Amino acid sequence: MDDEHTEPTPNPAGPAERVLPVDLRDYADARPDTVTTTRVFATANLGVDLWCIPPRASTGALHDAGRDTAYTVIGGRSWIVTDEGEVGLDPMGAILIPADTAHGIENRAADPLIVLATSSPPGGASASTPVSDAAEAVQRPRPPGLLRRLGALLGGRR
Repeated sequence: MDDEHTEPTPNPAGPAERVLPVDLRDYADARPDTVTTTRVFATANLGVDLWCIPPRASTGALHDAGRDTAYTVIGGRSWIVTDEGEVGLDPMGAILIPADTAHGIENRAADPLIVLATSSPPGGASASTPVSDAAEAVQRPRPPGLLRRLGALLGGRR
């Protein structure tokens, strides 16, 4: 049996060995009527995406024949729907979707939903630039623009 060897894809942020702290709030692209996904990290072995799903919206059908994906709810309440049924997840809840499993993420609530998706292998997307002001994750002096955008989505209520 031959072992296939491929060179790792360069990470736009630098070598894969480099520790790269980010603040996920800089990558959240919360829009009132559009589901968005932003690639946070991409290496040869791993992809990390941030999904922002507005109230009463869904990702539609997702299916990757060769990629396992773990979803972790950061904010809001999600429903993960598969052929086997539905699972509701609150913040800090997570689920593993094995490769070749059709699924979707639904936001049935009145509040925005933010979900972190970690997949291996990563797929073809490269890391995105932050959608808001990039700042060092460990040196953020005040809440970023995401809180203001979420406040606008919620009509100013907190």
